[in-house]
Amino acid sequence: MNTTTNDERSAIEHDRDLAWELWDAQPTHPRIPELAHSVLAREPSFTGMIVLIALHREACGEIDEARRLLRDLIGRRDRQYLNAVKKLRDLEMSDGDFAEALRLCEIVLREQPDADWIEHMELGSALAYTGRAEEGWRRIDEAVGIAAAQGAQEHAIALGQRATRLFATAADPERLLPAAEEAYAADPTEYLLAVTLGYAYLNTYRPDEALDLFQRALREDPTFELAQNGVKVTRGFLEPIRTGAATMDTMREMQMGEYVWRRFVAKAFGADLADALVALDEVMPETLAATLRPPLDQAAAVASGGQDTIFAWHDGQEAGTGDLWGPGERFRLMTGAEVAEMNDGVEQDPAAWGDWDDKPDYFWVIFTDDAGDYLLEGLGGKLYRRSPGVPDVEVAPSPAEWIWDRVAAFGGRDPRPGRSRRTAG
Repeated sequence: MNTTTNDERSAIEHDRDLAWELWDAQPTHPRIPELAHSVLAREPSFTGMIVLIALHREACGEIDEARRLLRDLIGRRDRQYLNAVKKLRDLEMSDGDFAEALRLCEIVLREQPDADWIEHMELGSALAYTGRAEEGWRRIDEAVGIAAAQGAQEHAIALGQRATRLFATAADPERLLPAAEEAYAADPTEYLLAVTLGYAYLNTYRPDEALDLFQRALREDPTFELAQNGVKVTRGFLEPIRTGAATMDTMREMQMGEYVWRRFVAKAFGADLADALVALDEVMPETLAATLRPPLDQAAAVASGGQDTIFAWHDGQEAGTGDLWGPGERFRLMTGAEVAEMNDGVEQDPAAWGDWDDKPDYFWVIFTDDAGDYLLEGLGGKLYRRSPGVPDVEVAPSPAEWIWDRVAAFGGRDPRPGRSRRTAG
């Protein structure tokens, strides 16, 4: 009798372990829920299988079902209670419900006062995501201190986690830079960290150090796209200085370091202008979409002298329809022909454009209100409103940011660091 019982338990444990091994190898494998349910049918106390099924559902994109399973398990308050709370916290963090993730972080630390440093970092991230950035970053720093007491290896891991979390929660590069330097010194094999540090160096106008880091990363992985872009950008940064066409002070005046940093962050998070336009297509109201003109082909978009990424998406917008971008909006996209004509006019007859010649240079004009005001990309890649007789006013950190704000307002998913990624409704 005992032999049979032992054999049955061994079979149950075998299936349990196999289910977890499948999860490690392929989280969406269809055998995972089959094995897990079989284990639960034979041994209902193995509720870790419910956690596994929830993780499988999450991996398959069934977020609501995963959430339901974890909440039900939490309601049992059995031996898997704390594990289920942590998994639900991770799910909510990933899904962008940062307020709920924060609540669950607080439960973890209340239930487990001696929790490891990573749990304190989770709390710090959740605080930063919910508008309490300084408090969150302080908690992350404290977590590094806890890890330091556990030895050099844990300390090095925590340093890397801190730098990663500062980046993910939209810490400014001045705050991130010393954390990234310390983390990279502790573990020089972290090449994504090296590239992040390289862009932070560009932001602080240290291009030679940045180039060295990008090249180190490429020696380890020649296909690393962010490092490839880093080398290209840095050489472009240095070329006018080396030829005497510009000085480092000129680059600072043009805010090129800040511009490069923002482009890197957008690229790293899949939040550049092209990404924003794709996301906008998914949520744009039909009334707005109906006012947009067909796109230009790539050659015509480039030849326009305007923002070719936008023109290759749509060649402007019908006049007088800027209010369709949202409450309080009045600017509509200009066409390639309008931009080309305007650029020629500003160059050939500057007097006709009032004080434009006295204002800062700009990259390209993008929007107009059809009444003499424009939105243009200027110094540092920022989006400015230009009106006659008054200084330019910054309206967004970049054209991409302006578009992402519209995506978020229309209920779309927002991938920018420190932003909620949940869709409305």
